[in-house]
Amino acid sequence: MRDTKEKILNEALSLFSVKGYDGVSMSDIADIVGIKAASIYKHYSGKDDIFRTIVQSFEEKTENIFNSELLESMEYMNISKELLVKMVQQTFQIYAEEPFLSKCRKLFMISSFDRPEIGDLYVKNFIVTPMQYQSGIFTIMQKAKVFVEKDTAIMAYHFYAPILVLLQKYDYKNITMDDALKNIESLVTQFAEVYKS
Repeated sequence: MRDTKEKILNEALSLFSVKGYDGVSMSDIADIVGIKAASIYKHYSGKDDIFRTIVQSFEEKTENIFNSELLESMEYMNISKELLVKMVQQTFQIYAEEPFLSKCRKLFMISSFDRPEIGDLYVKNFIVTPMQYQSGIFTIMQKAKVFVEKDTAIMAYHFYAPILVLLQKYDYKNITMDDALKNIESLVTQFAEVYKS
């Protein structure tokens, strides 16, 4: 029973990530799971319930990535450029290659044009939250005199925008993971040189 519920969720996500939320019917989900459409209602009240469960799972999986407690612990006070590179590369790989997170990102992005509330999820999770987090890191690094004092929100744009572009390029198979990771190393290295104290 639980296996069927999880299969419905995962297969629905796979469909949503390619066709968007509005492009998938309950019948489509049932067909790919191999059950009758009516059987889905034993597990979920409808398509919106499936979507809400996907979002909840996404939030549970990502809550530790941008953890405000790490900022408060001042872990970044003495961070090296090498460690920063490694952290960014690991986060990039998680979002690019972890199947559930990658499909959620695609679902949020392609559905955002028809559904503003889903667009808000994309903006919150892949633009606003990462940039706020980066800004917080840069504030700590400025206090530690690692970086010069500049507007940390602008620094976050400089830092994160190229990484988001690389993520999109990876999605469209315009760059390999190895090349993306090399680019991240170069981006972080140059960023550290530009803003070093």
